[in-house]
Formats: sequence, structure tokens, C-alpha cells
Amino acid sequence: MSSKKLAVIGLGYVGLPLACLCAKRGYEVIGFDTSSRAIDSLLQGKSHIRDDAVEKLLSEALDSNNFTPTSDPSSLKSCTSYLICVPTPVNAHHEPDIAPLEGAIQVISSHLKKGDLVVVESTVFPGTCEDIVAPMITNLSGLQCDGEISLAHCPERVNPGDAFWTSENIPRVVGAMDQVGANRAAQFYASILGGPVLDVRDVRSYLRPKFTQGENGELVTKQLPLGSVAKMHSIRDAEAVKAMENTVRDVNIAFVNELAKISDVLGLDVVDIIDGMSTKPFGKGPFYPGAGVGGHCIAVDPEWLKAASIKAGYMPELIQLSRTTNNGMPSYTVGVLQDLYNELGLPLKGQTVAILGVAYKRNVDDSRESPFYEIRELLINKGANVTVYDSWISTENTHSSLEDALKNVSGALIVTDHSDMMAKFLQLDLLSLGLKVIVDGRNALDQQSVPNSILYRGIGRK
Repeated sequence: MSSKKLAVIGLGYVGLPLACLCAKRGYEVIGFDTSSRAIDSLLQGKSHIRDDAVEKLLSEALDSNNFTPTSDPSSLKSCTSYLICVPTPVNAHHEPDIAPLEGAIQVISSHLKKGDLVVVESTVFPGTCEDIVAPMITNLSGLQCDGEISLAHCPERVNPGDAFWTSENIPRVVGAMDQVGANRAAQFYASILGGPVLDVRDVRSYLRPKFTQGENGELVTKQLPLGSVAKMHSIRDAEAVKAMENTVRDVNIAFVNELAKISDVLGLDVVDIIDGMSTKPFGKGPFYPGAGVGGHCIAVDPEWLKAASIKAGYMPELIQLSRTTNNGMPSYTVGVLQDLYNELGLPLKGQTVAILGVAYKRNVDDSRESPFYEIRELLINKGANVTVYDSWISTENTHSSLEDALKNVSGALIVTDHSDMMAKFLQLDLLSLGLKVIVDGRNALDQQSVPNSILYRGIGRK
């Protein structure tokens, strides 16, 4: 890198840890975001994201004096590298929304000059950088992305709440419009991750090695080095990595959700079955069923891939079916709740139900695409009264404590299995609270811990 001053555009779950990591590694970092709440919090030395790894990185970045958060676009003028980490959601019709990405390009274009590096980390469909980003940069800056500007794509990889796989060690993939750009991007990411740069073809020696036997007779394989960077030969392939890897997860989750429904009608326990399947040392997940798929990746990325495929003239039927299956799990979960009330001879209408959890997954304060919203709407439309409590997100809470949210309710529906919330839930005297039914949308509870007089059902569990 000829200059060590760079800009990170978007300081969310992806951009903030990336900006802090760059600052920690000695780069002078301008972190840009349009959210005044986020910037104000960062200027006070506080993370607006509740995550131990991110908070630790922020502290280290601030100690380095290399990180400057701002909402002033003029602060970007002397940067030589721009890392775009804005969200790329889908709209109400499940169609890709590139407006945030276009807004980011508009912000940086007036500051671009020959020799600069632009990396898009935001999830996009294959062809976005070549067909949308590059022409937009040229139109706004007058610079070409085939040598004057190095345009690259490095699909973001974050797993909020994961104590091991963080922005500092997870392997990354890069691709660019030309070989010079690919080399520059790969060397940059290697400089902040500390791992080697590998040609994507070299990665195959790690992904397809000969099996060796571990100490206990299990089959083990060689792993990619922590923080390694795989350099790809096509920017379109790099764009497809993110969409396809999460589509694989979405399809598998849809399949186990289907197995859960089969288990329901056959009187089986799908979680026990999956745990039994997981003893096989190859060719398995495991994946588990649940009340719905949320978050900024699995519920979104398949839609980007589907949109690109349809645009090219092919309807990806398996992806469509998987999306339909996973999008239908909130309704299925409410149906399970209604079945339990029917067993008691009670209508769901008029009952008070506590929804436990707003976040899309355990131990994160992120509610994007969470099944909570549809479940709440379905319950209200069926005439139920709803209370809400989430120990990580308070914006939707109807009560200030879990116990208060459970008072005078006849049913509880677990949407998110936060560790602290589930521990507290099991400490409560559920019978004295008046609970009659529990639907465990995350299969988080041991059924033996639930009093026998309370009807309990998981997803795919009797």
C-alpha cells in the first residue's frame, strides 16, 4: 500500500470491526457512517454494537489513535483506499436493494484519484461491480476501473456472537476487475489478517486433501490457515461466493425444517435424530430447524442470487422452494402454538402470549429479517394479546423484565434463545406464573426441565 490512510464506508456489523482492525494494524482509518447515533456513540468511545469481540477491537483501535469516526464526507478526501461495507438488503418484494451501495459510491467518487483502491465488501449479485459499480464510478469521477482505479470485491464474512471466528482470523476471498487490483486487494487483506495469500487453485489442496485418521479414529482434514486470503481470478466469482455459501446454508436449513414437519406427523424427535446423524464423521451438517431464518445473510443472500439467475433467464427452483419453506416457518410455528391451545380446548383468540426474543439469533442485538415480526403480526391477527421481552434488544419490549412479560400469560413462544434469557426463564416458577403452553421455536429447552402440567412442543419435537 503506497499510503496507509483508508476509509471504511458503513460502520455496522461488518464495517466497524473491519475499521477497528485496520486501525489496530497501523492504518490511519476514517470511519464514515450516516447514522448520527452510531457516530456519537463511537466518539464517546462506546460501541453501538453489543458484541464482545467488536468492543475489544474498538478499544484497541481507539488506543492506537488511528481511528476517526465521522459523518462528514469531506474527511475522506485524502484517503487512497475505500472499503464499502454498507448493507444491501432486500425490499418488501424480496428484491435486491442496491440504493445503499449506490449512495456509498456517490459519497466516495468526488474524492477518488488515479491509483486508488475501492473494495466492495457488501453482498451483491454476480456482475454488480462490472455492470453497476464500475460505470457509476467512471460517470461520477471520470476514472476507469481497468487500471486507473483498482476495483475489487471481498465478500464480508462475520458471524455475530461467535467468540472464535472474528474479523481478525476468518479466511477471506478477493477478486478484482484486473490482476493488478486482485494483487493489491489480496496484499491489503493479508496485511490486516496476518495470514498468507493463496491462489484460489491452491486452496483446493486444503479443501480436497487426503483424509487422515485422528487420535480417536475420526477422519480429519487439513484446515485453511487462520486469516488466509484466497485470490480469485474473476470478480464475478468472488461476488458469487457470498451469495452461494449462504444459499447452501439456506437450502440445508429448509431441508431440516421439512424434516421437522415430517417428524411432527410421524411422532419423531427431529433434534435427537439430527444429533444421531451427526455422529457420522463425514457428509453431514448438522443443521437444525427453527421458527424462522433471519439475519442479514441467510434470509437475504439467496434472494440476490435468485435475482441474478432470473435476470439471466433461469429460475432456480430449489432456491425458490427453500425460500418458500423457510419463509413459512413463522406461520408453521404459530400453527404449533394453536394446536397446543386446541389440545386444552382453548381458542388462541383472546389468549395472552409472551414472545421471548426479537433478535434473529442467540446473543446478538440484531433484529434484521427476524421471524419475530411476522410471528407477532400473525398472533395479533388471530386475536391473541401479545407481550414481548428480549434481553438484548429493548426497542420492542412491552415489559422491563422477563418475569413481568410472563405474568398473567397462558402461553410462551421462544423466538430467540439468548443464553441469559433462557437461564432466567428456567429459574422462574412457570406454574405460579400461570403458563399452560410453551412453544420452543429454537429447541433450546430440555423438555425434562418443563413441568409436566405445561404443554411443551419444539419444532419437530413431541
